Amino acid sequence: MSDDVMVSCQCGAFQARLRGADATNGNHGLCYCTDCQAFARHLGQFGVATDAKGGTEIYQTQPARVEFLAGKDQLALLQLAPKGLYRWYAKCCNTPICNMVGNPKFSFAGFLVANIAEPEALGPIRFRYKSEHALEPVSEPSGSMLGFVARTVRAIAAERISGRWKKTPFFGEDGRAIVKPYVLKEAEREKAYRT
Repeated sequence: MSDDVMVSCQCGAFQARLRGADATNGNHGLCYCTDCQAFARHLGQFGVATDAKGGTEIYQTQPARVEFLAGKDQLALLQLAPKGLYRWYAKCCNTPICNMVGNPKFSFAGFLVANIAEPEALGPIRFRYKSEHALEPVSEPSGSMLGFVARTVRAIAAERISGRWKKTPFFGEDGRAIVKPYVLKEAEREKAYRT
């Protein structure tokens, strides 16, 4: 059964609702990629937003399911590189919130589960991405990446066909993000990727 779950930053200034958050409306997994690790490291959230092996638990869903409740003015956006993912965070306390492609037509957002109340509503972890980048060996199976990709493509296609991709709180009607992304400078990027 689908439920709404709450997302908030660590200090509580930013709050949002994910409507219909469950295993059928999203992908629940762990990402060990070096980019997610660098994002957490840059914000000073490594070990808070990540587990001991460098994994970031995410719940990927459609932006049309997101409703901002408070602290929209606290949202900030960065990119690790000029063509990198959009990585949203709450600037009030440097809490990483979610990641997405910088084009609203590719309508998915990976929310950090560390900021979701009642994560059990999201169902079990179904996939582990880039386990080879984990800081320690990962013994759990990776899960079905084919299933993950298929669910993602189906969800994006459904949003495009229905026109729901336009109902994103992260982008304006002009297709631009509601805040200007900050792209890390080379020295910042090097520091973020340093383990």
